[in-house]
Amino acid sequence: MGGARRGASGDQARLEALLAEAGLPMPPMPERAAARLKERAAWCFSTRAMKEPPENLMHYVRKAIGGASPDYVLVARTGPHASAWALHYYLVQGPLQLFLRIGWASALPEGERARDLARDCLDLAHDLVGTLPAAVRAGKLSRAGRLTVVATDIGEGFWEVSPVGGRVIQRRRASLGKRRNAPGPHEVLAQALRWCRGETFPASLRMGR
Repeated sequence: MGGARRGASGDQARLEALLAEAGLPMPPMPERAAARLKERAAWCFSTRAMKEPPENLMHYVRKAIGGASPDYVLVARTGPHASAWALHYYLVQGPLQLFLRIGWASALPEGERARDLARDCLDLAHDLVGTLPAAVRAGKLSRAGRLTVVATDIGEGFWEVSPVGGRVIQRRRASLGKRRNAPGPHEVLAQALRWCRGETFPASLRMGR
């Protein structure tokens, strides 16, 4: 594995090293956020102090949707033991509200599958962050609107778009528990990315509920 990126702050370099040791890439990190990233607890890094634990995913989602969250980044690994870890990556940056949570069991073969899923999702997160400015320039989303993406394999994910003063365009709805055939985190991220790119959706996904 490669070492931490040169020029990274001490806490960011430590996060990069921890992720590399686990076989995972660094998630998208806005330049201004990188300078403010701090290790708040063991395996918990964020750009601001957090009152709620990362496991309380929907708390963070509701705060962001309600407009009560300033821009921030959070990266954490949580869980009582290695067979029940979860990786959290939360990014609120301008119109993008991205929440990624992946179960991260260390035992083989579950650990390999979890790492593969986490790597694929982080790659899609990079694509999404990189594509969003073009979507804003194209008028698909205003700077004051929001694209909320909740991608998780613990519970149910969804994504939705809300233009300023407009009705939510919702593709997938969150619910308690996990429905059979509910979209996985990779699918949720891929759908949001396709929307940003202006790609056509199959009829079954249009205004999905």
